[in-house]
Amino acid sequence: MVIILLLCWYLAADRLTPYTSQARIQAFVIPIAAEVGGQIQKVYVRDNQEVSPGDKLFELDPEPYDIALAKARSDYETVLSSVKANNETIAAAKAGLQAAIAAYQNAAKDAERQERLYREDPGTISVRRLEVAQATRETARSQMAAAAADVRRATEAAGISGENNSQLLSARSAVQKAELDRKNTVVVATNRGLVTDLRTDIGQFLGAGAPVMTLVAINDVWISADMTENNIGNVNIGDEVAILLDSMPGHIFKGQVRSISYGVSATQSQPAGVLPTVDNSRDWLRQAQRFPVKIAFVKDDFPPVKNLRVGGQADVLVYANGAGVMSFFGSIYIRLMSWFSYIY
Repeated sequence: MVIILLLCWYLAADRLTPYTSQARIQAFVIPIAAEVGGQIQKVYVRDNQEVSPGDKLFELDPEPYDIALAKARSDYETVLSSVKANNETIAAAKAGLQAAIAAYQNAAKDAERQERLYREDPGTISVRRLEVAQATRETARSQMAAAAADVRRATEAAGISGENNSQLLSARSAVQKAELDRKNTVVVATNRGLVTDLRTDIGQFLGAGAPVMTLVAINDVWISADMTENNIGNVNIGDEVAILLDSMPGHIFKGQVRSISYGVSATQSQPAGVLPTVDNSRDWLRQAQRFPVKIAFVKDDFPPVKNLRVGGQADVLVYANGAGVMSFFGSIYIRLMSWFSYIY
């Protein structure tokens, strides 16, 4: 009878209060690197130090970037002066065009008057005077066309006027890039976390993007529990979870199911032209497939930072759909496991 009761309890617990010891602490592990290259001038942290967002981690020699920034600003001023000079050239060309237009209009009026007088009375003016007036008109026309061409050339050389001038935009972008590079010589923490795997010191030359330390972000720590398909049959997102950490035996923390994985890699795909590999298992019972279940700590029951180590082992028990009466037996079981954790 006892065996039957234990079997019934085991089957119910496997579905309503699934338990696994295959669980580990997980967090985002961020390689820390500078976006620019240079020689390390200062290191502000030590290995395994806790940092907050904005805390300085290390600093590169800023002198090369100060020089580059000064040059970019000088180039910008040069381009700005050039653009202003081009604008003045355009203004002068337009003034010349207006003068040429006025001269042409006067010459055209004089030529028309001479032509009218000659038509009305050929003896009023000489042919020579008429030809001079006509030649003056054509010369003024040519000068007006040349002045218009000067305006077009000056406008094309200057490009778009104002703040949208291409040369000005390019020079301004160069200044902004130089300012950003100068700012990036100081590397700061982007998240609250722990610095680990520190592998640099003053004097080392770094290439852009070369990691020199690792930041374990502790603003979001979770448990990744590998549970069998039978375990997760009744598990839903938001279900209450009891968490036992190997680093804190005897303590049970509260958590909630954050997500349930929908797939794992079961077999390795074979490339084309290769025969498939068959696993010849002769076991009577096949091994259960496990799927990762993410479990988040409840905010008001978060473990101390010093006890959270990525990869640290944990035990979890999920109260699936509240688990009903089985939650009582589940709480007793996880409490017993917390006591046993003192000795293994």
